Amino acid sequence: MSDVTLKYPLWQNHYLQAMAETRPELLKSKISAAEQVVSLRLRQLASTTDDYEEQISLAAALKSLKVLKER
Repeated sequence: MSDVTLKYPLWQNHYLQAMAETRPELLKSKISAAEQVVSLRLRQLASTTDDYEEQISLAAALKSLKVLKER
C-alpha cells in the first residue's frame, strides 16, 4: 500500500489501517482511531459546500468502520 497515492491522506491512512488489520487485539483501537479522524474531518467540512466528494467518501468510510466493528 505504500506506493498508492491517497486522495485524502489525512484520514484515509487511518481508515485503511483499520480495514486491513487482522489481529483482533489491535482491531478495536484502530477502528476507534479511524472513526475519530474521519468524524473530525466531517465536522471540519460541515460548514462548507466544497469537498462534497470527500464528504461522501467520509460517510461511506464511517459506515464501513461500523460494519467492521460489529463483526
